[in-house]
Amino acid sequence: MVYSADRPINNSEQDLLGRSSFSKQLAKGILEYHGSDGLVIGLFGKWGTGKTSILNMAIDELERMGSNRDNKPLVTRFSPWNYSDKNDLIGIFFRNLMKTINLKGNDEFKNKVGEALRDYSGVLDLLELIPGTGSTFATIAKNTAQAQGKKLMKGDDLDETRRKLADALRAVGKKIIVTIDDIDRLTNSQIRDIFQLVKQVGDFPNIIYILAMDRDVVRGALAEVHNFDGNEYLEKI
Repeated sequence: MVYSADRPINNSEQDLLGRSSFSKQLAKGILEYHGSDGLVIGLFGKWGTGKTSILNMAIDELERMGSNRDNKPLVTRFSPWNYSDKNDLIGIFFRNLMKTINLKGNDEFKNKVGEALRDYSGVLDLLELIPGTGSTFATIAKNTAQAQGKKLMKGDDLDETRRKLADALRAVGKKIIVTIDDIDRLTNSQIRDIFQLVKQVGDFPNIIYILAMDRDVVRGALAEVHNFDGNEYLEKI
């Protein structure tokens, strides 16, 4: 008797269903995109049709083809599971992004983008702790934990830290590719949170998102939580 774990494959060498050519074209298209505007790419398919395998092969190709380039893109997988609310989701996302920059980024990238990213995520964190700070124009102060204790630092407002992060990403010019899989397995409110994260909080130059999902499930979830056509929402994103 032969058993199969039915797990996603990781690279083109394991492909038995002829899907590697699509994954290679997806990776090539991303690498040959020379614009600085952020992108959101939707990878649609029903449950069990191999979206994760295609995504894995595309990531493998990105790593392989990118290794021959001077400005190799950074690739990070973001798994939006087990978060308590939207604020927690945002915090987890930026910690994941910072970890990727620290592990894979060069010194210039770490210094320029890393610092701007810390400032932006720090302001976002503090805004969630201060009642009534819905305006993005309020200048605030923030506490940062240091190895030798805590010290109070004056921070910029949200718009200013966002602008600095966008400028740093443009100046360095390195692509960051963020993959988010299994979006259709989240609750309706969690699906809404993911799309708000991608197009509001995390929409920056040179950041490319690849979102894998069942389009019909996500469309229905967005229609329910927003009370309008989920297809139109997806098209705008």
